[in-house]
Parts: sequence; structure tokens; C-alpha cells
Amino acid sequence: MMANRWQKLRWTIPLILLVTTIIDAALPAIFPTAFLANNQIVVSHITLYFIVVFAFYFRDSWILMYSFLFGLFYDSYNTTILGVNAFLYFLIAYLIVKIKPYLPKNAIVQMMLFVVVITLLDTVIYLFYNQIGVNQMDILTFLTTRLAPTLIFNIVAGLLLYFPKNGILHWLGWEDYIIF
Repeated sequence: MMANRWQKLRWTIPLILLVTTIIDAALPAIFPTAFLANNQIVVSHITLYFIVVFAFYFRDSWILMYSFLFGLFYDSYNTTILGVNAFLYFLIAYLIVKIKPYLPKNAIVQMMLFVVVITLLDTVIYLFYNQIGVNQMDILTFLTTRLAPTLIFNIVAGLLLYFPKNGILHWLGWEDYIIF
């Protein structure tokens, strides 16, 4: 039973992260601009959503390696600077693995953690790009044109992914999750 679960985790997690990275790259291009005001940008973080889910619900340490590798893949696929998301995804997965024993394992906590992680990730990336001169956007513009639409989009995406995520968790062997 345990070997079967391990084999499912070993191939399912990378497959899900690969598919979500490709979806993250394509989703902003097909997202209807009618929902956005002038100059607003939506960044899809579905890969990050599943990194948070796997780090939060499973104790297998492979998520740290997967988070780094798929962060690197995300960087090569979506950004111009290689390694920023790889480092941040790894750091996020590491922090979640370390704090999860102190948090109740339910969907509300996991979703709040996802919102906090998106806010931190996008803010750190904004500050990094601002420091190296790639981006000259002021903080208010960042908050209104990038962070707010990104948060709204990803919260809705997280809510839409609630039942598929529970199905995946159940299939991978997680039994003790609380629906609500």
C-alpha cells in the first residue's frame, strides 16, 4: 500500500506541476481583457497553488526539490531572469513544510496561506525587479495594476480548483482533510 502511494506521488506531483506551469503561461493570454481595467496585469499562480497544496498536505520532502525544479522551469518558460522563481518557490515550500505542524489541515487555512504566499512572492519579485532596474513601477501602481488583479484572479482559480484538488489529494492517499 505504501509503495503504491509513493509511486503515485513520485509521478503525479511532477506531472501536475508540469501541466500547471504550461497553464500558467497560457492563461493570461486567453483571459478576457473585458475583466481588466487599463494596464492591469493578471499573473496566474496555479503552479504555486499546487506547490502550496502538496507542501501543506504531504510530508514527503520531495516537494522541496520539485518546487525548485518547477520554479526553474517556470522561470525559463515565463520570465527573463532565471532562478528568481526557483529560489522563491523552494523557499515557500520550505517555510510551509516548517510551519504546517502548527496549522490545522483544512481548506480555509490552505487558501489563506496561498493568498499570503502570492502576496509575498509578487511583492518580492516586484522589489527585486525594481532594484535591478528591470521595472520602474511605483508601489501604488504595482498594488493597483498587478497585485490586486492577480490576487482576485488566483483566489477565484483556487476556489474553482477546490474539488479537483480534493479529488487529487484523496487519490494520492490523503484521508484526513476537512471539507469545511
